Amino acid sequence: MSRATEYDRAVGYFRSTVFIIAWPALRGFVERGGRFRILCSQVLAKDDIEALERGYSARVDEALANRFLEEVRSFLQDEEIREPARVLAALVARGTIDLQVAVLDQEQVSRSTGRIFHDKLGIFRDLHGNIVVFKGSMNETWTGLAADGNIESIDVAASWLGARDLERARTEEAYFADLWANRYPTLKIRPFPAIAKSELESAAVADWESSVSNLLEKESRRRQSIPLKPARALRDHQAAGIRSWKANGRRGILAFATGSGKTFTAITVIRESINTRHDVVVVVVPNKTLFLQWYQELQELANEIGAKILRVGAGYNRWRPRLRVWTSPGDEPRIVLATVQTASSPEFRKQLYAGDHLLLVADEVHRLGSPHNRKLLDERLFGGRLGLSATPERAGDPVGTGVLLSFFRGILEPRYSLSDAIREGVLSRYFYRPHVVDLSEEEAVQWRTLTKEIMQLRAIIGRVKETDVLERRLQQLYIKRARIVKHASAKVPLAVEVIKQEFERGQRWLVYCEDLSQLQAVSQELLNSGIQNMPYHSKMEGDRQETLRWLDWRGGVIVAIKCLDEGVDIPSVSHALILASSKNPREFIQRRGRVLRTAAGKSLAYVHDTIVLPRREDFDTATSGHSLDPIISGELARAVEFAQNADNPAAAADLQQIAIAAGIDWRMLLQEGVEDADD
Repeated sequence: MSRATEYDRAVGYFRSTVFIIAWPALRGFVERGGRFRILCSQVLAKDDIEALERGYSARVDEALANRFLEEVRSFLQDEEIREPARVLAALVARGTIDLQVAVLDQEQVSRSTGRIFHDKLGIFRDLHGNIVVFKGSMNETWTGLAADGNIESIDVAASWLGARDLERARTEEAYFADLWANRYPTLKIRPFPAIAKSELESAAVADWESSVSNLLEKESRRRQSIPLKPARALRDHQAAGIRSWKANGRRGILAFATGSGKTFTAITVIRESINTRHDVVVVVVPNKTLFLQWYQELQELANEIGAKILRVGAGYNRWRPRLRVWTSPGDEPRIVLATVQTASSPEFRKQLYAGDHLLLVADEVHRLGSPHNRKLLDERLFGGRLGLSATPERAGDPVGTGVLLSFFRGILEPRYSLSDAIREGVLSRYFYRPHVVDLSEEEAVQWRTLTKEIMQLRAIIGRVKETDVLERRLQQLYIKRARIVKHASAKVPLAVEVIKQEFERGQRWLVYCEDLSQLQAVSQELLNSGIQNMPYHSKMEGDRQETLRWLDWRGGVIVAIKCLDEGVDIPSVSHALILASSKNPREFIQRRGRVLRTAAGKSLAYVHDTIVLPRREDFDTATSGHSLDPIISGELARAVEFAQNADNPAAAADLQQIAIAAGIDWRMLLQEGVEDADD
């Protein structure tokens, strides 16, 4: 911007606070007669879109005008952004900034509710005709662009860097020109409403440059007033874990409860290993969310010790020609951050410069025990090895667990359990409230039919030698019957009833759903009951991080699916309602962990859980004369595990009575469970 004369931006979200970041460059941009064109989104109701399609533009423009007028007035009254907004208004009034609004056409809206224009394109031009084009994940907002904002990534093309970049730059220029001129299919481009623009311009600051200087000075004082983070000290269990790891030949798995500082402990090990041994560190994580969080942590460490980080996987593909040299012995501090999927590939393993100088740090180490991922567990590749997990043993997978324990040389003592963390105030105390629901009559009939098939097949398996095919068939029947529990129709009305009775303004709730269809059903029923909520899932159109920030700041209800299980921290969340039935202990332990993080003003957390059991006559049939029914035991195992450390012991007593009545030893339930198929 400090060299440009034109800036075109097509973006899902735009906020005037972004100019606090760009003020110094913006001043020169304006003095050169620069022009800034912004195309951003505005959600319209389906009726508005249909009116637009029929040619009733005046009606739609009136709806847009009223909405924007309300928004303009609201941010002009907001103390935090009033001054930036008045500068924005001045730039609009002088013609520096032009705004238009993109809305989806009727066909696009009818396909999916809540969809918006969400492109992320920027184009800079200078007096000489040079072009810089960027596309990426960030919005034109403070959190999108600030140094202490989100972790974002962009892809850049410059017109002078060769034919390929020039072609891309011209293509994006033509695309923006079509957007701006309302020539792009599936979109309707509306001018910023005159009535809202007039309201905005009436608030314009007379001397915008002085306001810019004041804002810069205020931002400088704000940054200087932020106290330096005090150096973190190891807690007793973290220091003991590191001592145990060293005594075990720099190998082992730390079994620390969720939220008890596994990452900080590992960072301490990494710092010492690089500084004193000149190790090259390979950090392996299971998903993109943890990849981004680990990169942020490692970046702080790298700045401190002068290390460089090579990112592998999660969209970073330029590692192939560099990995061999990067992992070779040497004094220069180096770290590799990789996803499990990529690190387990033959290409990654083949290019590693194997040896004792390589330290492997594996977060959520249980993931490395799956048949595919355990290919990385080659004794010849690494020297030191540190695994991290709240639950390192793989449920129902003794082979995978054995491979992990052999490679890492066991689980280190002392373990740091959930009860330890709660007792020492590392995690919040909590109440557990199980809600038992029955299958409907139709679901009960399906349950009986499948149970009969299961019992017959189990009897056959007990009499024959070749059972592989029959075992697979039995597993399929269990999965089919488990779906009845997972999607029990009683869960949705129960969720609405619990939230209607319990939710209070200012609380922060997470509702864990089984899948997208259940999420949509719960979300809609809550809306029908007058309870606003925010969906959160991997395919959502909106900004997931902004959704979490909104919950943290203002409170409310988020309805989510599995993407919140690992790696997402929202310490202020006080209530969880679990609708998703899981036989994997790790999943429900992680879900509970999300709500047990400590936060200012939070003294107690609440975990509501739905337990779906067959009707009493079917319950007896499923458990009579046979080994423990995996679906019934899975539901009860989760509940007993949750109740173990809760502040209300009556919950555990009630569950134990249910198990005893069914002829089940409730103490054995904690050993039940299976890993996910892809793990």
